[in-house]
Amino acid sequence: MEILLLHQKLSIFSKQDQIGLMSGLDESGRRIEKIVDSIALVAVQTNMLAVSGSIEAARTGEAGRGFAIVSGDIRNLARDASENADRIKDVVREIRDQITIVRRDLEQSAAIAQAEVAKNTLTVERLGAVESDMKAIRQGSTSILSASETILTAVREVRLGTQQVAVVAEQASSAAAQAATAARQQARGAEDLAAAIEEIASLADELQMAES
Repeated sequence: MEILLLHQKLSIFSKQDQIGLMSGLDESGRRIEKIVDSIALVAVQTNMLAVSGSIEAARTGEAGRGFAIVSGDIRNLARDASENADRIKDVVREIRDQITIVRRDLEQSAAIAQAEVAKNTLTVERLGAVESDMKAIRQGSTSILSASETILTAVREVRLGTQQVAVVAEQASSAAAQAATAARQQARGAEDLAAAIEEIASLADELQMAES
């Protein structure tokens, strides 16, 4: 995209140079028209002088005949010069019209190219913004992944701790059950001992009564 922008800018510079060249040619055409106008004016003045010379030659009669011929030739040359000047003006005018058309086309083309450059520049800027956003999203995703891994590690540690607590609780429950069993056994032993003592006491009483 940046290479395309560079080519478009170079194309605009080239068109601007061409527009400047067309303007220079148009100015040259304008100067030529002025020169041709001057030539046409001289031709008209020469023709008028030739006419005046012919009139004066006619007044002098036979003596002015040669001058009259020369005046006629001069008048013809002046007329030809005037006609040629008009033709040159027509050609120059056509050239200037063509120059105007070409310059207008170049200006329109340059304007379109500038609009394309502006649009492509905006596109490049937007693509840059999208790239920045994607980088930010990628960085954010990396941070989220890292945080998720940390949370997963913590969950594993909590689960391990819970398992350890369960084992300890189970061990404590087993020890409590064993203690209860031992207590019951001790209670039964005490009951048996008490019964034996009572029985011995009863036998002792019976022996004392028998001796009496």
